[in-house]
Parts: sequence; C-alpha cells; structure tokens
Amino acid sequence: MHIRTSRLNNGLTVATDSIDRFESASVGIFVNIGSVNESNSQSGLSHFLEHMAFKGTNRRTALEISQAIESVGGHINAYTSKEITAYHAKILKANLDLAIDIVADIISDSKFDEIEFNKEKSVIIQEIKQLNDTPDDLVFDMFQAKCFDGEQLGAQILGSEEEINSYTSADLENYLKTKYSADKMILCASGGINHDDVLSLAENFSSKLTSFNVDQPDEQKYKGGFVFKKKDLEQTHLILGFEGCSNSDSWKYDLCVLSAILGAGMSSRLFQEVREKRGLVYSIFSFMSNYRDTGTFGVYAGCEDNNVQEVINIIRCEFDRIFETLREDEVHKAKTQINASLLMGLESSSSRMERMAHQFLQHKKFFTPQEITEKINAVTKKSVIEVAHRVFSSVPTLAVIGNVNGIEKLYEAFQ
Repeated sequence: MHIRTSRLNNGLTVATDSIDRFESASVGIFVNIGSVNESNSQSGLSHFLEHMAFKGTNRRTALEISQAIESVGGHINAYTSKEITAYHAKILKANLDLAIDIVADIISDSKFDEIEFNKEKSVIIQEIKQLNDTPDDLVFDMFQAKCFDGEQLGAQILGSEEEINSYTSADLENYLKTKYSADKMILCASGGINHDDVLSLAENFSSKLTSFNVDQPDEQKYKGGFVFKKKDLEQTHLILGFEGCSNSDSWKYDLCVLSAILGAGMSSRLFQEVREKRGLVYSIFSFMSNYRDTGTFGVYAGCEDNNVQEVINIIRCEFDRIFETLREDEVHKAKTQINASLLMGLESSSSRMERMAHQFLQHKKFFTPQEITEKINAVTKKSVIEVAHRVFSSVPTLAVIGNVNGIEKLYEAFQ
C-alpha cells in the first residue's frame, strides 16, 4: 500500500493509492462535516445537502449525472454520517477523469433548483417515514439519542419531518457556503490510477473551492440512560450499551477485540449463548462507534416480547463473565478475525479509498496495514479485561422498541 499526498493552494488534500493490477478505480471527496456540525436550527441539513448534490449542477441535470456514470458501467453514491459527508464513485480506470469531473461538479457547482428542492423534501420525508417503520434501524437512532441526550451527536442525521418541511433552498446554499471549506476536504482515489493524473484533474476544479473558518462543534459528551418506544411488533428490538472510546484513544483496539469476542460472528459468546444454545433470537451482535470526542459500545438483539428479560439477563451475565472466564485462545481468535478483515479489505479499491479518507480526516495522517496489525497484535488478555472494566463501569444505555411491559425495571436492575 503506497499512499501519495499533495495539498493544493486552496487547502484541498489529494491522496492516492495506486494498485497496478486493478482495472477499477474508486474516487471520492470526503468532507469533515456531518450532523454534529449542525446547530439546533439546522438539524438534517448535512443530509439534505448530500441529497441535493445529485439533483443537478450548472452543467448537468440529475438524469445526466446518473447517465454519465452508468453509461460507462460505473456507479456513484453518497452518505452522511455524524462527522463526515462523502461523495464517491467507482469506475473502470479508463474513466477516472469522468468520475472525478462528476464528483467535483456536484460538490463545487450544485444548482439548487426550487422544483428539485421541493421534490427532494418529499423524498427525505419518505426516508424518515421508512426509518420509523423499520424498528431494527430505529432502535439504533433511539440508542444514539439517549447516549448523547442533548448533544448534537444524539440528533437524528435525517432531521425530523417538521424540520425538513421548514427549510428553504437558501438554507442549503448558506449551509454549503459556511461549512464546505476546502481545507476540510480530501479527494481520495484508489485502484488503477496515477497520482499525478489525479492531481492534475483536481487542479482543474480547485478554483471553485476555497478555505475559510468553520465553527467547531462543542465537545460531545456521553450521557446514557433508558428509552422505550411502545409499538405493536412481532419482535422487541433492544440495544444495551455503554460509553466507548474516541477515534484517538489508544485502547480502541482492545475494545475492538472485546467486541469481537462478545458478539462478532457465529462463534462469538453472545451468538452461541443466546441463539445457538437457547434459540431466543435470530440476530444478536455487538458493535462500537468511535467519534472525535467519545464513542459507544453496544449489543443489539431482536426477540419475542416474553423473552426480553431473559435476553437482557444473559447479555448482562456475559458482560460479567468476561472478567473471570476470558481465555487466551479467544483473544487470539478475535485478533485473527480483525486482522483478516483488514487485509481482505485491501482487495477492494472502495475499501482502501474509505480507509484513507477516514484516517486523514480523523488523524491527519495515514496508517499502513502493518501499523494497524501491530496495534491489534499488541492487545493482550489483560488489556481486554482492563478495557471491559472501564467500559462496563460507565453509565449504561438501554434502548427498546416493542410491545413489552415493565422494561424500566430491567434497566434499574442493571445499574
């Protein structure tokens, strides 16, 4: 993995990872702006802006954008997260110039047509309604909101239906002009590409982007607590979690190993105990989310209403058991899993591009796979237990959606 970087006069960083054997190339512009950068009166604007980027520029209509990339067999997409917004495409390497031109066009020259703006309002509102009708997704939003109650990290990325309806196209234009500073962006390309070619293509549009001061969000703090939404469903969906670590915390690799032991894959402790031995769930897994200031660790499960108490008690029991029963072979297996996932990701230009972008925006530097592997291999049984003590001693968060009674007592018993 050989990464080359350049910084343009306007502050935009260009990073490339050339792989001669690849016939494909992935390219994207990643912006260090997400829902955490929104004020209370701007909730959902980061995501709304991402949607509008595909609704036309001064050079292309919405249809022409999709036709141009799909006519050469490529695809283009975007996403908004808590701290990053990304616009990316994957194409054959012969069409790299087209992909960069389109991605740059939608970032630097979007046209906020009033008709398209109003249509997209309806699209986003349908997306919000879809989320509310998808309990195994909604419970994650509920969990996040309770973990960071009153913090911008807890705000819904999509915004609310009322908020979306209140916005004007001028609100989006102003958000773009005050948030999308060139020095908060990185153009990444990976695959069958050449750094100098990518740099030259980036310079063609760099004059349309400028750097300026952007207000930084306040430090985000974990709160924790209990949240329940009563809904008539076939299953109750729940997440039990704690405060995790930030992107910069040195112990994030230890937590990653702990998460893998507890709930990554069919041989994990929770899958074996809750699904295989008892048949109480179809899906159960652990996860961790890392942000600039803090993070979360949690376990998701979906089960029948009358099994909720048993499932939560088993999860609690597995948390407690880790201190006395953790084995060296479990730690070794988890590290092998994580390392294998890292190395297999190197076979995808999209995965390599994403990794570059996130590393730079989070750390202002790049880490080789070897450096990351060394950190993972340095994790020990002792360090995993220490991290388990640290995480499980934080305020718990329990989010539940379903048709179950008395759930508050389960949370009270956990504290």
